[in-house]
Amino acid sequence: MNFIQQTIDQLASANRCAYSPDGPWAAEPTSLACLALKINNNHEAALRLANQLVDSQESNGAVCALAERDTPAWTTSLAILAWTTCDQVTFASHIKRAIDWALVTQGKPADRHPDVGHDPSILGWSWAADTHAWMEPTCMFVIALKAAGFHGHNRTREGVRMIADRLLPAGGCNYGNTMVLGQQMMPQVQSTGLAMLALAGEENKDPRVVASLDYLQNHIRPETTTSSMCYGLLGLTAQGRRPQQATDYLRQAYGREMASGTSEYKLALLLLAASEEKELFPGIQSEATA
Repeated sequence: MNFIQQTIDQLASANRCAYSPDGPWAAEPTSLACLALKINNNHEAALRLANQLVDSQESNGAVCALAERDTPAWTTSLAILAWTTCDQVTFASHIKRAIDWALVTQGKPADRHPDVGHDPSILGWSWAADTHAWMEPTCMFVIALKAAGFHGHNRTREGVRMIADRLLPAGGCNYGNTMVLGQQMMPQVQSTGLAMLALAGEENKDPRVVASLDYLQNHIRPETTTSSMCYGLLGLTAQGRRPQQATDYLRQAYGREMASGTSEYKLALLLLAASEEKELFPGIQSEATA
């Protein structure tokens, strides 16, 4: 049995998806596992996890990161993506409520400052309420809104603009800073991969996008940590630059995870990154409309 089928079987048998073997239920690994199972045609298991997300949805439409918590709720983005990919009809009311919440939620904007390289006035999404918008939550909401058919919505377009603004001059990105007090920040593989996934299909001729893809291809190696490797490969695949050695890298990562005691979070990422489909989530690369 290959590692992909083993991963499918492990996720399908999981009653609780968490960040660690003994950790509590969490929305992010549940959403990612739902997505991974759905694209691998395990509809029954995907539906079961999608319904767990329904059970965790708040009255205002948000889906919080951990059960029995009312904050933070950046994971609403991944719940939207999971429901939309799993069954848009069955989960229509939950998708609508979550999107309504997402469209009125934003990072705290600020005026430009000469000591900061990026433009903090561009609206994006934050990790927690009333804080600065950051790269990864903004990418997740952009991907989710595109998948739900909101490709041309002004919040989606503004999010795309924010992602492009936060790319480093030489390519790549990090949590969302480009330059502070005259010092250029360093890129990170996971953030860059997620940004490239969010920008897939965009009519963007910014040379920093190509430079970001080059950065990923040069920095994803067999020893790269699992989450970074997976997001990096997702970004490269969505942009048509999937490395030939991707499956071998993922197989090695799976072996390390199983040897050390893995989690549904890592297994779901491995299964998603194992797909060679350029448009993994239908709709996210559709042409933007006004």
